[in-house]
Amino acid sequence: MRLYEFAADPIVTSLVAVVDQLQTDLDSGEVHSDWTVPELLAYFRDYDILLDKTDLYNMIQVPPLNSLIQNIQGDNVIFKGQTSAADQPEDEKKKIVKSMANHAAQQVK
Repeated sequence: MRLYEFAADPIVTSLVAVVDQLQTDLDSGEVHSDWTVPELLAYFRDYDILLDKTDLYNMIQVPPLNSLIQNIQGDNVIFKGQTSAADQPEDEKKKIVKSMANHAAQQVK
């Protein structure tokens, strides 16, 4: 789909743009890949897209979120191509924690 196809609904247009930006940031490693539902909702809120948990659960079934989010397990968001934390080896878990700590330290600066 092209962005101009959503011209009638500016909220959907914004959502498509934000989801695309999030996908780009995840692919490049600019943001961590283990998100919680509150973190994702806050991310959308930063871009003036106000959703609640119910909206998010419903929206992951349809475009554009279904191309980015595979599932929500408990409070954890599982992105497409991402394995759950239980499936990851211990070394990978340590790398993720280190990456998150580095990201948090950069946010504080």
